[in-house]
Amino acid sequence: MDVRIPVEPPHADATVYSRNALRHQFPGAQVGDDLHMLFSEPGKPQQSRLAPDVFVALNVPRRDTLAEYDADLLGPPDFVLEVLSRSTWKHDLGRKLDCYQGIGVRECLLFNATGEGLPGGAAKELWGFSLTPERREPLGEAVLPNGARGVYSAVLGLVAYVTERTPPSGPGEIWALTMRWHDPATAEDIPDYEEVRARAAQAKEAKAQAEEAQARAEAEAQRTMAEAESARAEAERARAEANERRIAELEEQLRRLRDGP
Repeated sequence: MDVRIPVEPPHADATVYSRNALRHQFPGAQVGDDLHMLFSEPGKPQQSRLAPDVFVALNVPRRDTLAEYDADLLGPPDFVLEVLSRSTWKHDLGRKLDCYQGIGVRECLLFNATGEGLPGGAAKELWGFSLTPERREPLGEAVLPNGARGVYSAVLGLVAYVTERTPPSGPGEIWALTMRWHDPATAEDIPDYEEVRARAAQAKEAKAQAEEAQARAEAEAQRTMAEAESARAEAERARAEANERRIAELEEQLRRLRDGP
């Protein structure tokens, strides 16, 4: 039985971001972060269960109403992310990793969200394994265009890397590491929710400003046209008055010539 343990904010931040980023990247696949995974183990009459932090099953159609993931029925996930914390790392690196390897998960990425609680301290922040029933091969390293080093997932075609390291600022606080997903195909990071919301707000503001500028331009064009029309009308009126005066002068000249001095 997998026991869910309260976790630190960096753990939750990494989990929520990764779930949303991977759902964005693989909209048709089953991506979960709050699902128990059921699976069979040799010698046990009943299914066991674990709760992966985030998993991706590329060939399982997305179902938002799925209450639990039955690996015996649907097949093992292709990819699992475990976000380690001081209270979970032994379980994550022990039983969970063994079970993932045993049921056929192809890759497991490990993110030490606080850089604490592991043998060697903060030396390991982000690493992972390509899994087969017989062995574990370390996931390869990737260098991003900005010079950052990350871990490449061949299963997902993405690179995970640490973007920020926030030290504790007071008693009772911990180191907080921020993880991001990078898409080599676009050479861009997959944005998180706040960034998407900020971009949407910026786009909305830009659209409103463009519409306002267009309205001002149209109003200015109408004003310019009205002024031009008024100027043309004034010029026509002036020409008409000048013609009338000229006609009057010519008629006066004719009268004088006809009537004499």
